[in-house]
Amino acid sequence: MAEIEVKNKKRFSFVKGLITFVLVITVFSLCLIAFYLLRPKVSDWIEGLKEGKVTENLKTVVTSEENVVIDVVKKTQPSVVSIAVSQMDFQPGQGIVDTSSNIGTGFIVDNSGIIVTNQHVVSDSTEEYKVITSEGKEFKVDEILVDNVNDIAILKIKGNKLSAIKLGNSDNLQVGQLVIAIGTPLGDYAGSVTTGVISGLNRSVSTKADFFGTTTKEYYDVIQTDAAINPGNSGGPLINSSGEVIGVNFATTAGADNISFALPINVVKSRLEEYRKYGKFIRPYIGVEYQMISEEAALYYRNVVAGALVVRVVSDSPASKAGLKKGDIITEINGEKMSKSLATVVQGYKVGEELTLKLWRDGKTVEVKLKLEEAS
Repeated sequence: MAEIEVKNKKRFSFVKGLITFVLVITVFSLCLIAFYLLRPKVSDWIEGLKEGKVTENLKTVVTSEENVVIDVVKKTQPSVVSIAVSQMDFQPGQGIVDTSSNIGTGFIVDNSGIIVTNQHVVSDSTEEYKVITSEGKEFKVDEILVDNVNDIAILKIKGNKLSAIKLGNSDNLQVGQLVIAIGTPLGDYAGSVTTGVISGLNRSVSTKADFFGTTTKEYYDVIQTDAAINPGNSGGPLINSSGEVIGVNFATTAGADNISFALPINVVKSRLEEYRKYGKFIRPYIGVEYQMISEEAALYYRNVVAGALVVRVVSDSPASKAGLKKGDIITEINGEKMSKSLATVVQGYKVGEELTLKLWRDGKTVEVKLKLEEAS
């Protein structure tokens, strides 16, 4: 029995050694085949390291993005202007000198001298404003039209052969896409360029309603970006990688870095269309003074509902003709709940359209029909 056991052990050792030998040969063969197949690519990679081609490829990617910004700035910067307050002061030893100061930015949308900026930039009707082009040419502002609801102003100057910028489509924006802002930050650095991406769409923001910041205003459906926008940049263009304006820069959030906002350009385009056709803005009008009641306030007070509380009805207005009363709360317009300000909702309709208003009156729901008229 001992002899048989020894023979079995020897046979097992032989088989084990044979299997190990076959495995080693197989692995070695596979390595040779892999090396043979990958040798050209490895050689190219090593040569690329020697010649700096890998670094060059990385640089090409970076340079391509830089070139987009550079090309867009070259194309659009001549259309961006500074908005200044015209001031002539007496200086001892110098006499009367021009002490004008830049207060905002705008951009040329028509080579005949039509310029877009923010309403709050030119909100002081007692001041005289002028436009300074990227070439340093100065033009007196002859006409100002303002849209207080959307913080838009259109300026008219006597100019010709000016460089107009192309307007894009703000309905097709995507979060993450590259944007470029050009303006006059702090009123001193005309033509300054900042870049970023679209951080969000359809945002709501509360911001200053005038240049001095004495009142605030709520804006809806605006563009959020991380491109730096500072005082003086207001009214400047937010531009896409094709060199088209997709927004009007108008606000930044105090105490928060990289959070700025722009008004969608499609709102501006509708105002431009009205100006070119009628020489003025055609604004729909209801004829009430109101105070918005939020969902939170309605829950807190319990005896009210969310909506627009009517505090005064203008006589002979659409609201007066429709039978609205002081104390009514407008909760819906054409089935749309009042999640935005009344003025913003009304701006979405045209003069002459008939609206169905749902009101909360004396604890009951009432519906009335109202036909929009043109604001005087």
